[in-house]
Amino acid sequence: MSSPPPENRLESWKAIARHLGRSVRTVRRWEQHEQLPVHRLVLRSKASVYAFATELDEWLASRAAQPGIGETRAAPPAGAARAGREGDFSPTSIAVLPFTFAGPDPGQAWVADGFTEEMINGFSALRGLRVTSRTSSIAFKGSDQHSGAIADILGVARLLEGGVVGDGRRLRITVRLIDPNRDNQIWSRQYTGTMDQVFDIQERIARAVVAALQVHLEPAEDRRLARRGLHDLEAWRRVVQARQEALRWRPDALDRARMLLEEAIELAGDHPEITAAMGRTLLNVREAGIDVSDGLLKEAGRWADRAESVDPQGPGTLVLRAWLHYARGDFAPAIQGLRQALAVDHDQPDALGLLSYCLLLTGQEKKARPVVDHLLAVDPLTPLTVCLPGMIHAMEGRFKEAVEPYREMLAKDPGNPVARLFCTWSLFNAGAQAQALAVAAGFEAATHETAPAHVARLYAAAHQGTLDDGGLAPSVRERVEAVEMFARCAAEAFAMGGDVERATHWLGVAVDRGFANYPYISKHSPFFRKLPETDALRSLKARIHERWASFQEAD
Repeated sequence: MSSPPPENRLESWKAIARHLGRSVRTVRRWEQHEQLPVHRLVLRSKASVYAFATELDEWLASRAAQPGIGETRAAPPAGAARAGREGDFSPTSIAVLPFTFAGPDPGQAWVADGFTEEMINGFSALRGLRVTSRTSSIAFKGSDQHSGAIADILGVARLLEGGVVGDGRRLRITVRLIDPNRDNQIWSRQYTGTMDQVFDIQERIARAVVAALQVHLEPAEDRRLARRGLHDLEAWRRVVQARQEALRWRPDALDRARMLLEEAIELAGDHPEITAAMGRTLLNVREAGIDVSDGLLKEAGRWADRAESVDPQGPGTLVLRAWLHYARGDFAPAIQGLRQALAVDHDQPDALGLLSYCLLLTGQEKKARPVVDHLLAVDPLTPLTVCLPGMIHAMEGRFKEAVEPYREMLAKDPGNPVARLFCTWSLFNAGAQAQALAVAAGFEAATHETAPAHVARLYAAAHQGTLDDGGLAPSVRERVEAVEMFARCAAEAFAMGGDVERATHWLGVAVDRGFANYPYISKHSPFFRKLPETDALRSLKARIHERWASFQEAD
């Protein structure tokens, strides 16, 4: 797949507005309400945007016959264009900022956290709303930043903020819906009640926000808004915290994630959100190369069975089933299952993240780009989210552009061994060998013997001419062979060292684990494309091409 030339890329709102001959305010409105193809890359302190001139021109041409483009348009009729595929309409974007708490007992502050989480959870199921994930919203807890700055970082049109005053028995909750462009309130409301009424109040607030934003609810969405999630907010908080820990891929963090979920089960029982989260956490253990045994896969499958027995079509259940397919290298059913999960909960960050990854590994960059943009919109501050634009650049051969997102991922979580491996890989591919060596040497003592650390040292040895497959002990080889990411990186390290036989072997392992991005292997990777063609490599490339072509033909 060819990538747009550098001169085709517009790097700011001003450049986009200049290209279209309109004001920045107009093009930002088009992006929110008319699907103007603008992409986001989250950096350390702000969200930058970029666009491709060819995509903007195609967007203009496709709408040339529509009246009112370039002028202020009325809001679309309620429920318009709701039956199509994801992306058929532009939802209203909102971030729920962490609610504050005031009361005589600081130990009751969990009520405010629970309100924030339940509001986000309820909104994420509504197709007419695009809501920022809790993981990203929580970064602004206690922040004194201007509402416009927060909205710009999160890429949203509206902010919901509020406060809870309570004494452990009675509650007073104040809520404000903010227009960040004008930094003023659209409306504010106050609700009172008892702790027993907390979920009823949450639903009333959600429905008031939906009404204020003129979001139409389909019958199924109306029922879902009334549906109660985890009644125990302490259990729900542990599920959220467990997800954050699991995405760090450190042995200690993954242990904490499992402990948090065990505590959640003690509090709330076999709830499908908890059982699905436990299964996903076990698969994170596998993805980190800590335990790649068949027993762990079977245990994750048992958690999936438990979730399915209670909620077979729940988004958590569907994501876990899809992740099991991915772990076994069956990317086609994984992609199908993730799309089913997003049909139920269109802002589910785990589904968006894994879907984009599967699409990129199968050479479907064009389909992956809007999924990554969606994930950046709802979960922009999670380290894994930040790196995905870099993976798009890398899979299309733009390695220098790929470096910054991977650097940002590592900067956000320097103890994450997978982030350090990703950054090492991107720097070597971009030709920044000295920087790559420094990153590869920076694994913390607690992660020094992880699979990512061993693979990063393969890259360093390849560059230094000291590469020896014997450096991988049998237990390490088992962990590298079990995960597509590690096998692919090992293959590239041996290709970098000019060892065609071992590069071919490890690439074959990666293909067995699902990898099928033929353009990357054949023309983008600076190391694979330089390997001499042996019969074994030629046969393997033909196999990759056949699988890649099957994904291009699939819808």
